[in-house]
Amino acid sequence: MGQLSKRLFLIFIAFILLFSLISACSKDQEKKDKKEGSISAQLNPVLSVQQKNDGIHFLIALENQSNHTVTLTFNSSKMFDITVTDTAGNDKYRHSKGKNYNQDTEKIQINAGASHLWKAFWKLSPEDRKAGIYKVKATFNPSNVSPGTIKTENLSVTEILTLQSGLGDLKNNSFRNIHFTGNDGEYKVSGEAKVFEASFAYSVSDGHEVFVEKHEQTSERAPAWAPFSFEIKIPEEDLPINGTLMLELFYFSPKDGEKTDILAVPLETFK
Repeated sequence: MGQLSKRLFLIFIAFILLFSLISACSKDQEKKDKKEGSISAQLNPVLSVQQKNDGIHFLIALENQSNHTVTLTFNSSKMFDITVTDTAGNDKYRHSKGKNYNQDTEKIQINAGASHLWKAFWKLSPEDRKAGIYKVKATFNPSNVSPGTIKTENLSVTEILTLQSGLGDLKNNSFRNIHFTGNDGEYKVSGEAKVFEASFAYSVSDGHEVFVEKHEQTSERAPAWAPFSFEIKIPEEDLPINGTLMLELFYFSPKDGEKTDILAVPLETFK
């Protein structure tokens, strides 16, 4: 009985030592991973979007919030890209499209607490502007960050662009003669639609939250233009404190179910 107890005691001690060794190795690896990723984790991407008369101006930056100078290595002169997509996910602008990039390796150093800035411009005349809510995404493309490691998804930033309409009437191939009245969450909308199966849909959002999404019917199907009217009511407590309510008229394509012929109308801006 004494020998059995002794064996059990030795097995217990061996188990404790093995557990301590595994735990120490795990902590060392955790510290190593944390140390390697700490620099890149403190690179903060920033995106500013401004709508001006000549188009859309983008200002993007990488802020080094670490205590060390960081060196970013790029495989070409393409250090970033910017995309603008509508609510259906269609690309409306891509900064890199049609550009020729130098394929030489380039490096950027950002001192501790400093930032590196880039600018981009989307030339868009008032006549070509279509009102709507768009998603702007800026992504940086370093192949290496020293010291540290890098994950590309950590160097992306997204903002919402509420694009006001330019010149011309509110119309497209499916909707025309759009009129609306109202304020503070209560609106009346009317117009004419030429849509498949006399059915269309609309949504109201501020780019972050969809407040209303419904279907409507007209009295006639395409190719006839048929009148429509409906009311929108959004509770006062749900209205944005700062932003623009956008109404989007559209129909779902019978071919692929995608939003088609989106017509965006700014209902009201809150500040």
